[in-house]
Amino acid sequence: MDAINRLRPGAAGITPPGGTPASQPGAADEFAGLLRRELERVSSLQQEADRSVEQLMTGGDASITDVFTAARKAQVAFSLLMEIRNKLSDAYTEIKQLRV
Repeated sequence: MDAINRLRPGAAGITPPGGTPASQPGAADEFAGLLRRELERVSSLQQEADRSVEQLMTGGDASITDVFTAARKAQVAFSLLMEIRNKLSDAYTEIKQLRV
């Protein structure tokens, strides 16, 4: 985690253009927030799919079409999240291999 903190604006006396490090959120913070929101969205889609399956199995008012749609949405969102993770991992590996 210390390696990530060193890359934040303001580390080692580097000030981003247009202001001081404390006055502007860093790109790393914005990216982390974006990832966090997407993780929460995928989690909520999976919970929604679980609830609809449970309603169907217990004789609730969920139709099989609604259950299939909710499950498919959750599956696609999770697959996309895994692809993003794989691309980030590949990018990190490439950056590690750069010679400075």
